[in-house]
Amino acid sequence: MASLLFLALTTAACQPEAPMEAPPKPKPAPAPVFELDGLNGKPIKLGDYAGKPLIINFWATWCVPCIEEMPELEKFYHLKKGEGLELLMINVKESKALVEKFVKKNNFTFMVALDEDGKATDEFQVFGLPCTYFIDKNGVILNRHMGRITKEILYAGYGDITGK
Repeated sequence: MASLLFLALTTAACQPEAPMEAPPKPKPAPAPVFELDGLNGKPIKLGDYAGKPLIINFWATWCVPCIEEMPELEKFYHLKKGEGLELLMINVKESKALVEKFVKKNNFTFMVALDEDGKATDEFQVFGLPCTYFIDKNGVILNRHMGRITKEILYAGYGDITGK
């Protein structure tokens, strides 16, 4: 009897798994309007990106998956910025001095905005970090990803907002 149970369990375990499906996309919705201080000292508004596809990533220096995905985001941005892509990294509730030190140390060149009071984070309904939004040239959120981003997710989200 035990051998029959063992055979049944091992046979079941060896069956191919069903392919994993992508999570459902959110319903298209206008991105929340915001104005934040840029790390460079200049204000940054959603309207600054009108007419351009935009990826917004919410992050913090203490967030390990955020730090792990940054080189991939930087690389993808440099690969696609010639096609008009913009990337805005919104730091959540940390001081300018801390964020500036982190960005300089890692030689990141993407635009960074500071959401020190968390208002933009709340308006975007971010409930965990990292969180990435894919926004088309009309300011409409077409996709969102919660968690560490991968190259495949970046390409899929970029395709959503550009049709490429």
